[in-house]
Amino acid sequence: MTTDHRTDSYAEWGGHILFLALAAIGVRQAVVGQAPIAFGGTATAVAGALAVVAWYIVGAVAMARRRSVPAGWVLTLTAGWIALVLLSPGFVWLAFVLAMLCWRFLRVPASVVAELVIAAVSVSATLLHTPDVGLGGVIGPVIGIATAAAITGIYGRVSAMVDERDELIVDLLDTRERLAQQERQAGILAERERLGGEIHDGTGQSLASIVLLLRAALNHQTAEPQRDIQVSTALETAQTALTESRRFLRGLHGPDLEPDGLSDALATAAARATVSGMSTTFSTHGSPIALPSATRHALLRVAQEALANSARHADADRVAITLTHLPGEVHLDVADDGRGFDTAAPAVSPDGSGMGLHTMRRRVVECGGTVSIESQPGDGTTVHARVPIGEPT
Repeated sequence: MTTDHRTDSYAEWGGHILFLALAAIGVRQAVVGQAPIAFGGTATAVAGALAVVAWYIVGAVAMARRRSVPAGWVLTLTAGWIALVLLSPGFVWLAFVLAMLCWRFLRVPASVVAELVIAAVSVSATLLHTPDVGLGGVIGPVIGIATAAAITGIYGRVSAMVDERDELIVDLLDTRERLAQQERQAGILAERERLGGEIHDGTGQSLASIVLLLRAALNHQTAEPQRDIQVSTALETAQTALTESRRFLRGLHGPDLEPDGLSDALATAAARATVSGMSTTFSTHGSPIALPSATRHALLRVAQEALANSARHADADRVAITLTHLPGEVHLDVADDGRGFDTAAPAVSPDGSGMGLHTMRRRVVECGGTVSIESQPGDGTTVHARVPIGEPT
C-alpha cells in the first residue's frame, strides 16, 4: 500500500511559499532602502538573494521528487543566508524557514548547532545594523527560531505516528484478508467433506445395494421368483437414489424423514438387505419420542453404512438392527455375524475404503452423540450409536 503524502506536500508547499515571500520582502526592503546595505550596493544584495533562492529551488525540486535531500544542501543554504544577512538585515526573517529545514534534514547534534548559529547570526545582524533595537530585537529572533524548531519536531513526530498508523492499518487489512481466506478455505473443506459424506452415504450406498441385488439376480442358483424380487428392489433403490440426488441438488441434506419416519426407513433398509441375500431384522424398543431431523438423518446413515459394510466387507449372513428409545436419549445397534476386523487398524485404508466409518462418527458427534464399534476378527461386528435428546449439540 502506498502512503498518502498529501499532508507532507501541503506542508512543503507552505514552506516554499513562505521562503520565497520572505526572500521577496528582503529584496524589496534592500531596493527601496528600508533595510541598510552594508557593502556592495543594491545589485549585490539582489544577486545574492537570487543565488540563494536558486539554490533553495534545487532542494525543493528534490523534495517534490521524493529524493533524499543531502545535509550539504541545507548547510550551503544556511551559509548563503548568512552572507545575505551581513549584506542587509531585511533577510533576517529567512531564519525561521532555515531553522525548520536544519531541524528536519540534519541529525540531532548538527541540527542543534545549526539552530544556535542561526540564532546567533540573527541577533548579531540585528544588533549590527540596528544597534538601538532594544531587548525585543534580541529575544524575538531567538523565540522565532526555537518555535520553528519545536514545530518541525512536533510535525516530524506526528508524521511518524501517521506512518505507523498507516502501516498498522495495512497489517490489519492483510491479517483480515488472511483470516477471511482461511475461513473461506475452511468452509470449502467443510463443505467438501459434507458433500463427500452425503454422496458416499446416499448415492454411493444405493449404488452398492443395486450392484449386490443385480449380482444376486444374475446368480443361476437363485430361484426365478427371487430374481424378480431382487430386480424390482434394485429398480426401486435406483429410483430412491435418483429422488435423493435431486433433493440433495436442491440444497437439502439427505432424505427428508418425517418425525416418526426413522423406524420405517430402518425397516425398509433391513428389507432391502434381506432381498439382496443378507438376512436382516429390525426391532424397536421403548416408547418412540420425537427426534430432531439431524438426529434421524444421522442414525439412518449409520445404519445404511453399517449394512453396506456387513455386506461388502464382513461377508455377513445375518444382521440385526435395533432402535432403542430411552428417556433423554436414543440408541441404535447394528450387529452382524461377519468376519469382523481389528478395531485398532487405521480407519481409512490406502484404497480409500473406511471413509464411511469416519463419516458416521462425524455425523453422530455433530448431533452431540457418540459411536462405538465392537469387533474382532472372526467374531462379527457391532456398531452402537448413542445420541442424547434435548441436550445442546
